[in-house]
Amino acid sequence: MAMEITSNYSSYAAQGMADNTKKRAEKTSEPVKTNNTESTSDYLSKLQKQVPYMTLEVGSGLSMARDNKVNTLAVNPKLLEKMQNDPEKAKEYTQRLKDIENAQKFVDGYMKAKGSKTKFSHWYVDENGNYSHIAYYEHDNTFYKKLSEKSRENIEKHIEKTREKAVEKQKEFQEKLEEKRTGQEDGTATPNKAEQLLEEKMSASKDGTIYLNDTDMKTIIEAVQEEDAGKTTVKDQPQVGANLDLKI
Repeated sequence: MAMEITSNYSSYAAQGMADNTKKRAEKTSEPVKTNNTESTSDYLSKLQKQVPYMTLEVGSGLSMARDNKVNTLAVNPKLLEKMQNDPEKAKEYTQRLKDIENAQKFVDGYMKAKGSKTKFSHWYVDENGNYSHIAYYEHDNTFYKKLSEKSRENIEKHIEKTREKAVEKQKEFQEKLEEKRTGQEDGTATPNKAEQLLEEKMSASKDGTIYLNDTDMKTIIEAVQEEDAGKTTVKDQPQVGANLDLKI
């Protein structure tokens, strides 16, 4: 089964997306003029260190190529120019790139736990900081087909226990979070909500194709932001597929 995920933030028109299929996000040949003596490539290299999970490129559009490349993130040269010349813009959009990186990590981890392999994944951030995204995941059932019925039962039991523990930990975390937020409004998006969204999308898909719109992708990004705001770590949080030390 194959799953394709596409998302588009802000006001991208269908025609614009069609035009982008004709060109991959690629490095521009002409240098960007900035008030900073630092070259665009050097600045991009510094940004790359901020988001090591992604592969940064200078580009003018979302790559639609099914090229087996994963987690590429093309940034419009005009946005890079703004960031180089304005510290506040640099801070704002560097955080935007980090948010994208965290969202990609979340989706990748979830899909991997479900037995899906990333075939390609591309992001693009335009000159105004708006992002668009496309990814393709392929589900492989070969592993499960080779297992005996007993082995499958053991895996299912192990997964169920892991899920139960994850629910308990998440409940404890939520209770502590509520205590800290007494008198304040609750957050509207949590990592669990993002996970639930992906689960619903996968369950509802008849042909393996999944479409994530602006609201969907924002939910995932906000979920990760909420987690960071709670000052939690990966070790403290229950994750789908985590600690599956299976013995078959």
